[in-house]
Amino acid sequence: MKNKIKLGVNIDHAATLRQVRGGTTKYPDLLKLASLVLKSGGDQITIHLREDRRHIQDQDVKTLCNSLREKINLEMAYRSEMLLIALKYKPKWVCLVPENRKELTTEGGLDLFKLKNAKGFFLKLKNKKINISVFIEPDLNQIQQAFELGAQAVELHTGAWVLAAGSKKKKLWKDLEKSATRAHELGLYVHAGHGLDYEHSRVIKRLPYLREVNIGHSIICYSVFDGMKNVLKNFRKIFNSP
Repeated sequence: MKNKIKLGVNIDHAATLRQVRGGTTKYPDLLKLASLVLKSGGDQITIHLREDRRHIQDQDVKTLCNSLREKINLEMAYRSEMLLIALKYKPKWVCLVPENRKELTTEGGLDLFKLKNAKGFFLKLKNKKINISVFIEPDLNQIQQAFELGAQAVELHTGAWVLAAGSKKKKLWKDLEKSATRAHELGLYVHAGHGLDYEHSRVIKRLPYLREVNIGHSIICYSVFDGMKNVLKNFRKIFNSP
């Protein structure tokens, strides 16, 4: 029997709406939103605490982890500052992601070979019983390095595949399939995310050994018209169907 695909809901862009006025409003209330997500079909709350604090703030991490720790997936850069925050608030999962101050959104996967003293970094998280995922390109060398460093999961970057067309899209899909299969062979959980909408969710659910997706931007955008409950119902229906 195929495992249920866990739906992680990224609420960063709800925080963007709040921060667009410089944090002068208390709405939208992220804890209230997270609770609604979990009641409406979401399995996990994903938040990205960026170094520039453009959306999620330190207080959000504290509030959400204090109330919903077992449901929080904290995306963060490979930085000592972020490590200290994770160790303090102890989310269930940490997902290490690349970060560029000028980017509009995450532009690609993390290059694990460029991380210095990574095993020590990972060990500190594990000692606090924090699970580790790494956001990487669908590349077999990166998959192997994730295993060597001690990650529990890889989150495959789907953004390039979403935007591609024709033969390039087919090639990127094969790369995703090969990477997912190799990750599973190594005992790593297979996650996927970035750019997923209704159309691409209907396809990504067929990725071998997929256990979790993290979706944010499209959910927030669809919710403007249809409401969060209905949108999550639609995504849940997609991932629950054969």
